[in-house]
Amino acid sequence: MADDKRTPLADIVVGDRFWLAYAQEAVRGAVKAPEQRALQLAGAIAWFWTVYSAAGILAVALGGDRFGKLVALLIALPSLVLVIAYWQAVRVGRPLTFKFDPRIPSEISSAFEQAASAKQSALRAAEIWTAIAGFLVAGALVTALLQSPASAPSLAARFDPSDRTRLLVVASVSKGAAVTFVARAASAPSGAASTASSLEKAGADGQVHASLPVAALAGQSVTASWSDDATKTRHSMSVDVSVD
Repeated sequence: MADDKRTPLADIVVGDRFWLAYAQEAVRGAVKAPEQRALQLAGAIAWFWTVYSAAGILAVALGGDRFGKLVALLIALPSLVLVIAYWQAVRVGRPLTFKFDPRIPSEISSAFEQAASAKQSALRAAEIWTAIAGFLVAGALVTALLQSPASAPSLAARFDPSDRTRLLVVASVSKGAAVTFVARAASAPSGAASTASSLEKAGADGQVHASLPVAALAGQSVTASWSDDATKTRHSMSVDVSVD
């Protein structure tokens, strides 16, 4: 069997020049390492922004006009924190200026320590803000997912079983909207005067009820009209009610 001529690790002698070079690289890394870490944080912040944008689009699609102030704040807050976090990450890579005499090693050392300390402080701030942004983005995403989709507008009406000269009307519209209900005889020509009308305000769930008296027991056409405060558009829908 051939002799193993490999030198044991314990017998390897590393000279002072090796450790001097190693220390030199470590010292240089004290300033460069935070900058590399800041680049990684900037990438994470960009990814958070992508996820947050998706959460915002989802929230709007589910019916942003139905959100309360607290829900709207939870969804909007990450945008501000993400901007702050990105700015903090960029600050880590900014050039630093320190005055020192290049002929005096102690002043050079002091300037380096200040630069390294400033970089580390900026990096810690960037990491903290990035962590806060991550939690807020997660919270915004969960909040958006927990919101129920906005129901489509609907209108239903029928004669009151206990009073056949009265229409009971229920509609689903934008929350808090002022709804005008109008009843006309189904046989009346277009533009004819209404037989009954009522102005009602929808509740926080968008539901609104009305009771419309009619002059005679005959088929009616009921119309609900309202304005959407969020989109500033006018909506209207109608339903025919027949005599059973």
